[in-house]
Amino acid sequence: MAGKTSKALTKEDLILSWTKAPFQANVIKEAQAIYEDFKAGKSDLEIEAYTIPLEFGTGGIRGIIGNGVGRMNNYTVGRAALGLCRHLQTLSKNPLIVIAYDSRRKSKEFAEVTAGIAASLKIRVKVFPAVAPTPLLSYAIRHFKAHGGVVITASHNPKEYNGFKAYLSDGGQLIPPDDGKIISAINNITDWNEITILKKTDPIYTKYVDLIEASLFETYKSKVLKSNIYNTKLDPKDRMANKIVYSPLHGTGGAYMKDLLKTAGYKNLFLVSEQEKPNGEFPTVKYPNPEEKEALQLCIETSKKRGANIFIATDPDADRLGIGIKKESGDFELLNGNQIGSIMCAYLSEKVAAAREKSKSKTEYHIFKTIVTSDLQESIAKANKIKIKNVLTGFKYIAEQMGKIDGDKTKKFLFGGEESYGYLPVEFVRDKDSLASALLLLEILSDKKDLLAYLDEIYLKYGLYLESLKSVTLKGEAGKQKILDSLEKLRTTNLLGQNLGTRKVISFMDYKNKKASGKATKAVFNGLPPADVIQLELEGNAKLTIRPSGTEPKVKLYSSFKSLEKPITREDLPDLREKLTKEIMQTQTNFIKLAGLDD
Repeated sequence: MAGKTSKALTKEDLILSWTKAPFQANVIKEAQAIYEDFKAGKSDLEIEAYTIPLEFGTGGIRGIIGNGVGRMNNYTVGRAALGLCRHLQTLSKNPLIVIAYDSRRKSKEFAEVTAGIAASLKIRVKVFPAVAPTPLLSYAIRHFKAHGGVVITASHNPKEYNGFKAYLSDGGQLIPPDDGKIISAINNITDWNEITILKKTDPIYTKYVDLIEASLFETYKSKVLKSNIYNTKLDPKDRMANKIVYSPLHGTGGAYMKDLLKTAGYKNLFLVSEQEKPNGEFPTVKYPNPEEKEALQLCIETSKKRGANIFIATDPDADRLGIGIKKESGDFELLNGNQIGSIMCAYLSEKVAAAREKSKSKTEYHIFKTIVTSDLQESIAKANKIKIKNVLTGFKYIAEQMGKIDGDKTKKFLFGGEESYGYLPVEFVRDKDSLASALLLLEILSDKKDLLAYLDEIYLKYGLYLESLKSVTLKGEAGKQKILDSLEKLRTTNLLGQNLGTRKVISFMDYKNKKASGKATKAVFNGLPPADVIQLELEGNAKLTIRPSGTEPKVKLYSSFKSLEKPITREDLPDLREKLTKEIMQTQTNFIKLAGLDD
C-alpha cells in the first residue's frame, strides 16, 4: 500500500482495498464512487487520495486529513504506527514509546490510535495528557530512556493537514538505516485488517498506556536554566526592562513558554489573547507559520498596544520560532530564520571563545547547520575557532551529528540551526526547540540591549550575508513529475562557467549521485546519505540550492550570498543590503528559468 508495496499493487487494488472491512459503510461508499470515476478514466486529487500512498519524507508522513491511502486517517496513521512499533520490538524485548500531539484536527485521536497500536503489541506507552511542544517529546524520550517516540503534528501546514513524526531512542527523528527498516516494516502491512484500533477504555489500552506527569516539564525547565544559555550574572533588572509579546499561533507553546520565561525572570510577558488557546482551526491566520508576515499581524498590533520592544511567535508544535524587533520608528522589523540563528550562533560562539581564552580550555565546541542555512554561521565559527559541519536539510541530521560527539568529554555541542526558523542551543534535546531558543534570544537582548544593532555588528565583523527562499508549488502527479524533470535537466546541463546574474558558477554539487565538479570536491558529501539536492557555488561566497520539499508539493530554491563589497560602518549596510537583495532576486529568476520552472 506504500513504497515497495505500491509497486506490487495496482491503483485499482489500492482503491478496492477501501471498499470492504475494516472500513465503515460511509467510507466504503465513498471508495466505491471513487472506483467508478477511476474506471471511467477520470483523474483528480480525490482519486489520487485513494491511489497515491503517503510517503515518509523529512518528517515522517504528512498530508491532508481524509479517507484513502494518500490521506491522514486512523488507518494510515495506524499503519505507520504498527510499522514503527514492530521495528521497536526488534530493538528491545520490552520497548517503551512516548507519544505527543499538537492542537490540530484529529491530533488527539491519532495519538490515541498510535498508543492503542503499541498497546496491542504489549509495548509500554507514555503519552502527554494534553497538547505538548515537539521539543518536549524529544526531551521526554531521552528522559524516560524510551526506545522511540511519535508526535502527531503537521508543523506549520494549513489546518487541513496533519502528520506523524517518528523518533528513536536518541530523541532525534529517523535517519538511515533505521528509516529504511521502518519503511520496509510499514510496506509489509498489506491488509488494513492488521491494524487494531483500540478504545481508551479497552483493558489492553489501560494496562499499557500511562499519562506523563507535569513534573517532566519541571525537569526540562531546570536543565534549561542550568545550561550555558542562561546568564546567571545578568542583572535581573535588565530582564525586567523588556516588554515581550508572545503568540503560540493557536498551538502548543502557550502555557509552556509562559512558564519558562516567567521563571527565568521575564515578568513583563503578554500573550496575544486571540491566539493564546490551542485551536486546530487556526481562526486568526491563513497559515499558522511564524515565517509568514500575515501570521504575525496580531503580534505586531498587540506589541504596539502593550509598548513591547520584542515579540516572539511559535508554530503549532512549538519547534519553530519567529521574532519581531521594535525599531526607532515604532514599527517592527521581522528577522528571518538565518538572521535569528546567526544572532544565537554569534553570541554563543563569542561567549565560549572569550571563556576559552581566559581559561586556556582545550574543549572543542561544535556547531551543526544544514547546507541551505546561511554561510555567515560558517564565518562566525571559523573566526571563533569553533568546529562547524554542514548536514542535509532536516533537523534529524543535526541530531545525528550530536550523537557522534556524545560521551567525548573533550567535545561539546554548542548550537544547531536551519534557515526554516528552527534552532537548538541545548544538548539535552535532539530536535529544534523554540522554548530554549526564545529564552536565549531574550538573554541576548537583555545583555546587548539592541538586537538590530548586534546583528549589524555581526555583519560588520564577519561579512554581510543575505538569504532568500523561493518556493514553487506543483500539486498532484503532474507536479511531482515536473519537479523531477527540472532537477534532471539541471543534472544534465553543464553549468560551470555560466553566469547567473552577475556571478559565475564555479562549483556544481549533486547530492543524489554524489557528483562534484569545478572547485568542489567529493569531500563535501562525506558522511552524508544521498539526497535529491543540487547546489551551485558562485563567485564571491554565494550559493544556490534546489530541492523538492519532503513534506509539501513544492520545489524550494535557497539563495545565500555574501556582499562583494565589504561594509566598513553601520551606515554602509542599508545600501549594500539593497544592492545584494536585488542581485539575489535577479539570480533566482534566472535560475528558475534555467530549471524550467518559470511557466
